[in-house]
Amino acid sequence: MEKTVIGRGMHLSKGNGNLIVLLESETRIGMDIADKEGRPMGKVFDVFGPIGAPYASIRLIEGYPMGNPSGKLIFKGERPKRQYDKRRNRRDRKRRTRHSR
Repeated sequence: MEKTVIGRGMHLSKGNGNLIVLLESETRIGMDIADKEGRPMGKVFDVFGPIGAPYASIRLIEGYPMGNPSGKLIFKGERPKRQYDKRRNRRDRKRRTRHSR
């Protein structure tokens, strides 16, 4: 499984402690972010700056040991796939067929 690099860390903002990243690929607000080991770091909080060289503000998970972020690669995080309740789906299917007569 290949990790997708979304950008390089620049610095921590002084106001709210978010990580500022220079983006290298497309990202969306709310996207999960991970470090090079695959550990979750946080979520994209804001995307700003010029279209040619956008930046992202990443709200870090509380207690994440960031250290010096300058030049560190930031990766797209993996979201676990949703588990659907088979029993509920089966029940809903029966309900739909019963009412469709």
